[in-house]
Amino acid sequence: MGFKDVNLWPNVTAPARRRKYHFNKSKKLLACFINSISDIDDLTNLLITFQVEWNKLHLLLKENSLSDLVSTEELNSLSNAFGSDFQKRFERIKDHPLDLRIQLLAGSWVDYCKATQKWWKNISKITDGKLHISKRPIYFVSSNAHSLVNLISGFALKEKAGLLKFIKKEKPDLYEIYKSILAGENNLPENDFLYFISRYYLDNHQNHTAKNLLEKKINLTTIPSSKFLDINTQIISLKDIVSSKHLDPRLKIKSPAKLNKSDALIFNIDYPLGFAAYHILSEVLENVREMRGVYVMGKAAVLNSEIGDIQIPRLVYDEHTGNSYIFRNCFNTFFPFVNNQGSILTNQKAVSVLGTYIENEALLKNYSQENLTVIEMESGPYLEAISEATFDHRHTTNETIDLNSAPFDIGIVDYTSDTPYSKARNMGVKTLTLDGVEPTYLASLAILQRIIELEESR
Repeated sequence: MGFKDVNLWPNVTAPARRRKYHFNKSKKLLACFINSISDIDDLTNLLITFQVEWNKLHLLLKENSLSDLVSTEELNSLSNAFGSDFQKRFERIKDHPLDLRIQLLAGSWVDYCKATQKWWKNISKITDGKLHISKRPIYFVSSNAHSLVNLISGFALKEKAGLLKFIKKEKPDLYEIYKSILAGENNLPENDFLYFISRYYLDNHQNHTAKNLLEKKINLTTIPSSKFLDINTQIISLKDIVSSKHLDPRLKIKSPAKLNKSDALIFNIDYPLGFAAYHILSEVLENVREMRGVYVMGKAAVLNSEIGDIQIPRLVYDEHTGNSYIFRNCFNTFFPFVNNQGSILTNQKAVSVLGTYIENEALLKNYSQENLTVIEMESGPYLEAISEATFDHRHTTNETIDLNSAPFDIGIVDYTSDTPYSKARNMGVKTLTLDGVEPTYLASLAILQRIIELEESR
């Protein structure tokens, strides 16, 4: 059974999940484009939990009012989650139990590969006329859609006066934070704060246009997510970084003449969910002439640190394959920046899990006993793709794989977004905002500085 013209159904979005969704209101059908097995794990667990909690509330609301069941704080959280139609939604929960149906229409290994292949073809079609990405050396970066661009273009630094005027009027709470930074009462670097508040400034169409024009001047190419994968891509030539007039001053270029002669590109993507990382990096590796470096920046739940700390692993255990990857992480010896608000923990052991939602106390205890203190979802799949670019055969499962002989530079850095052992700062309890700004930009700075110095040394 299939459905026609799903792409014509209205688009809908979900916070913190980069997937393509279309919703047919009349048929009460939600169509979701999945990128890997990780999406199935994620969606299934979310939907099961949603249905369980819905039906628990349905039974409770039969004999109780909502205000009798939850505190004022919990009620506010629920109203925020359910949006402006909060009352109507809870009337529906009270009146009707939920019985969801899930149908997988396509989910084979070949299907995932085809989707990723189409994603790459779309990028090639858009860029090949001017960039010829398949023929040029590539530094692959998996991070986000804003930090590298902010550091390179410097739009927030250029627009500093306008930004501060804006938040003083529209976001006075943020302006108070800025004053505390200037007074030395807050250790957050000023530039990082400006990058953070620019997200609000860019809600204005005129400001957004000015940002795009500045990026165009340094030939930064942004490719929006396609209908195949909901992942934004940014491409910039190394030599164009030299021409940026507002490059973050923490980045040091010692040999601009050498960089001006470089034909290498930085290929940056929004980090994918879980095993989609394997499909994406494999596709890129199969289609570019030369890979010079693979760098991964991600968020992690960490058992031995605090929110905002930075973790740099030397070993990653992958739950998908049961393989352990030992590799030379460049950031264990190269991290020329200081974390003002937290620690930088090197030579850590990480675990790439099937899905964060299915982690439980017993699993966390087991990880801790094995010193697997960094819990995330992408490093293992990325390292699996790297292993296939290193050896003449694919590894099976439950092996220890030594990637110290990988043919290109590897760097993985995570920042702590969750501390599962802390009840006050647990997954889902606290939204990462300013706490994550400095480690995000420190990781981005380290990645860019590493790439710059490697090119200068060639």
